[in-house]
Amino acid sequence: MSTKLYCDSHIGATALAIYQFGLTPPFVEMLDVSNPLKPALVCRLTPAYGAHFLSDTKLAFWVDDQLGTADLGSGAITQTARLAGRAGTGAFSSDGSKFAYRVFDESGAMSTHLYVNGSDRTLYTQEPLGGHGGPIGRPLDQLEFSADGSELLDFYEFRPMSGPAKFLVYRTSDTFLAFQSSSAGGGVWSRTETALYFSVWNPQPPAPSGELDSLDAGGRQQMVARFANGIAWPRLTPDDAGIIYDTYDAGGQPHIWRFDLATHTATQLSEATGSIPVFVNPNVIWFDEEQPCRCGPGGSSAPDGVTLSHDMSTGRDATVDTTLIVPGIGGPALPQTSTRYLLDVWLAPF
Repeated sequence: MSTKLYCDSHIGATALAIYQFGLTPPFVEMLDVSNPLKPALVCRLTPAYGAHFLSDTKLAFWVDDQLGTADLGSGAITQTARLAGRAGTGAFSSDGSKFAYRVFDESGAMSTHLYVNGSDRTLYTQEPLGGHGGPIGRPLDQLEFSADGSELLDFYEFRPMSGPAKFLVYRTSDTFLAFQSSSAGGGVWSRTETALYFSVWNPQPPAPSGELDSLDAGGRQQMVARFANGIAWPRLTPDDAGIIYDTYDAGGQPHIWRFDLATHTATQLSEATGSIPVFVNPNVIWFDEEQPCRCGPGGSSAPDGVTLSHDMSTGRDATVDTTLIVPGIGGPALPQTSTRYLLDVWLAPF
């Protein structure tokens, strides 16, 4: 493989994150987020379209139609498989044994595939779709395996009239379609069992609204809670006890909240205007700061490139110093920092 690994710092941090850059060639970085207010560069893997932690010293990654592993300690790169097509977006199961990905052709058609143990199966192919915008407040493309790899969540916002549905759940053993919905949005798997939590979204005026639903291993859907102003970007807490998410105030501005799965109570975590929360250690989340704007159909606020940190134990917000993430890289201007580009986080046992 042509991919190279460059490591500049000490391996063995207590918390690591993978950050993606969609430049040419594309690459990913491993960041030491042990100090969540000042992340530091550990390694850079290039070219690479995406990656996933197998351990604190080993990654699975993909580039074009190749899968591989990278050892952060030795620097060894190993090609592990060749895919049936070039992976535009993709996701690994937790142990790296399964890989789901999308292939886009020049006409705009897209196919979604599941690779397992040398078998590359096409789940479906959808016809080309014309130009379009996108909804605000939820992911547009999500492939994510359950904790045990037995099921795959496939959410894709842009579907032709011929289908399939936007939100699909497959059983990976035989690619059986276990669940589908055209009204569900982004979802998140439980870390300890085969349970999926997902938002059901109603974007119609005067304000977005919706609910949080769950799907158990038997494919049974159940409403967990209603949210008058909608729920977006749900993420499980590291202990599986709650869900953090962003929702909208009366003025249409997003804020970060937490929903307790035991008591069914919701609490606003931060007064800051922000979206897309991600845990970077068991007690700290990062999220994108947003500023009010006349955004037209895009909403009433937009990210400003600042990453904010919220400490769950103290309740305090702080600005994250992201200047060390991309040291010494010249060329074209980099896209503004956003938590949407955090692909994976490795948390030491706690």
